[in-house]
Parts: sequence; C-alpha cells; structure tokens
Amino acid sequence: MTRMKSQIKAFVALVARPQRQLKVYHELDNTYYSATSATFIGQVYKLLGVTNIADAAAGGAPDYPQLSAEYIVSSNPDLIVLADTKCCNQSLSTVAARPGWSVISAVKSGQVVEVDDDVASRWGPRLIDFLQAVAPHVQQLEKQAA
Repeated sequence: MTRMKSQIKAFVALVARPQRQLKVYHELDNTYYSATSATFIGQVYKLLGVTNIADAAAGGAPDYPQLSAEYIVSSNPDLIVLADTKCCNQSLSTVAARPGWSVISAVKSGQVVEVDDDVASRWGPRLIDFLQAVAPHVQQLEKQAA
C-alpha cells in the first residue's frame, strides 16, 4: 500500500494540473450510472484537477448517481471515461452514435477514453494503470486550450 501511494504521488506530481476547468463524465455502464467525487474513483479525478459532472447531480444517490442523457449532454464534459468497454461494449463510436451526443466537446474532440473494465473498477495496483490511461487526455486537453 505504501509503495502504491508513493507511485501515485510521483505520477500525479508529473502531471500538470489544468489551468482551466475541465469536466469529466465517468461512465460505469450504458444506463449512465456514474461516480461522484465522494467515491474512490472520484478522488482520482480530483488528483488530476478535473471537475466531475456527477457531483452536481448526486441528489438521492450521493456516491453513484444515475444521470440522464440530457444532463450529460447539457453538462458538456471535456472528457468521457468509459469503464464499460467490456460489460457493455461501449466505445467512442457507440457514444458518438447516441442521440444528441455528437455536440459534446469530448465526443467532438475524440476525448473519449476507453478503459478496460478491470482497470477502471478493480482497485489496487491497477490504479496506476488507470492514471496512465486518463492523465494523457487531461494533458492533451490542457495543451489544446493553450
């Protein structure tokens, strides 16, 4: 555990925090369940300096709310992270084909990260793999804004 914490700290130190507010939608399944910053995965986004759109929609489910397609589209996330690539066969192309989703910044710019379900949902040493999958997209978005 100590080694993993050190690795996370070292990795996050190498990643520049975004200068502008970047919004992320973390998709747990294709019925739009997500995870807020109150969850373990939500804390990872905080480490990267990214704002989680699920936080404002938590309502009656403060940790894992089910969002609506309309809410996600209107939130216009800069980054979409798919934790449902295996279970639900989701990808950039399936997300782009959803009604109305083609206007989302993340979809227009191709910033839809397809993460192996095991990496995105089973913590421990895989957390470093998750950070390595997501952080480059945060960095790329920051460079595009500059």
